[in-house]
Amino acid sequence: MAKGPGLRAMQKVVRSGAVLALGLSTGLVACGSGVTISPAAVAAEKVFDSQLNSSTVFIGDSITAHWPLPIHNDGVPGQDTRGMLAGFQANVLQHGYKRVVILGGTNDIWFNYEGLSDTIAHIAAMGAMAQAAGIEVVLCTIPPLNSGGVDRTKPVTMANDAIRELARQQGYRLVDYYGAMLNNPQFFLDGVHPNQFGYDVMHATLSLVLAGDATTP
Repeated sequence: MAKGPGLRAMQKVVRSGAVLALGLSTGLVACGSGVTISPAAVAAEKVFDSQLNSSTVFIGDSITAHWPLPIHNDGVPGQDTRGMLAGFQANVLQHGYKRVVILGGTNDIWFNYEGLSDTIAHIAAMGAMAQAAGIEVVLCTIPPLNSGGVDRTKPVTMANDAIRELARQQGYRLVDYYGAMLNNPQFFLDGVHPNQFGYDVMHATLSLVLAGDATTP
């Protein structure tokens, strides 16, 4: 895949746990957890271009639904992974998509569902269905969840560890939104939903993974 000028301008990618560094020589904004990203780099990023976007479907909850990037956006506000799995065949398998970006689990944790294993089983089932249909699977870690006065760090990190392990075992690409957005309340409207800058960070993180410049698990 040809690399756009925005990607060439990004000086380095360092992934070690929650560390992701992106940057240009000017206009850097500190993002915590070792993350540095430039709005100029995001604006210049052309890796996730219209052709790549047009062959990709995004599924998830309101975090996906409110994201203006996807051309094919099947995010549903309030949806959990069980609902994502129930609609997966109709939303993903019957439209000729080349890849699916799966971001789910926030509502499973928000509503205190018992059994993290069910969440991972739903995500694993979606991945298996897509893979069997010849569709590339891209899994995503759950972004930080800090709202409502409840500390949800433990279930989020546990879920993300399991998502990373699933991606490693199955050879799926992994987009680490959690690592890119950790300790950055300025990326969120309410501690749950990204604002425009948060979505820019997600866009850049996704682009680097699909360009093959970020290490897969």
